[in-house]
Amino acid sequence: MGTETGISFISISLIELDFKLNKKFKLPKDGIPVDIGVKTKTSYSPDKKTLVATLSAVLFAKTKNPPFVMKVSVEGTFTGDNFDELRKFSKVHAPAHLMPFIREIVGTTTMKAGIPPLLLPPINLAALFEKKKK
Repeated sequence: MGTETGISFISISLIELDFKLNKKFKLPKDGIPVDIGVKTKTSYSPDKKTLVATLSAVLFAKTKNPPFVMKVSVEGTFTGDNFDELRKFSKVHAPAHLMPFIREIVGTTTMKAGIPPLLLPPINLAALFEKKKK
């Protein structure tokens, strides 16, 4: 068990990866901003002691003439004895634990595509999710 939360990170799995390279893309001199959309989904075991959290990221879906379009989803499994704590954890902390895996997959995939690896900037997931609520 985690020492402070009572929650343990059990496993991580890549569940979706879709990548389409735009071979006609030319990088503008001033660059382009990273266009990323993030979505989460959660489910619980019947005994409410296991959380399965899915974090999905879509890159450049709204950009005209993007360098590439990519969708990646990872699924993490967490356990804990206190359902209220597990539920609170699922809102921001579970996705925050999954984000480094998304970041690594994006960097590695872009590198293997023969383009400069995209290193995703830090993302304030709490602010992003709060903004989506409104």
